[in-house]
Amino acid sequence: MIQGMHLTPIGSGIVLLEPGEGLDPSDPDAYLEPLVGYLQRQRAARLIYDLTSVPLIDSVYYGWLKMVSEICRVAGVQLVVVNMAPAAAFALSQLLDGPPPFLCALNVDRAR
Repeated sequence: MIQGMHLTPIGSGIVLLEPGEGLDPSDPDAYLEPLVGYLQRQRAARLIYDLTSVPLIDSVYYGWLKMVSEICRVAGVQLVVVNMAPAAAFALSQLLDGPPPFLCALNVDRAR
């Protein structure tokens, strides 16, 4: 596995990513290549990124999400962010100057 990320295939080309405390969004180079390699080995069509453990999204974390979105786009994988706390959603809305580069869903079941 990748330090700071719990990745679980949940069927039909879908992978669930649950970030852990060890994830350092300020160091994307340490994660992006292993992440895309994992997605390719799983033949993923969709990555569901679970934000349950992320209480707030600042500019560093939003930059990380944009990079994950870009690497997913290049790999032909759709990124869907789920379980965003209201405070995180509000903070994210303050950072946006257009639509986010990823889809959002209420929870994992709706993102499938």
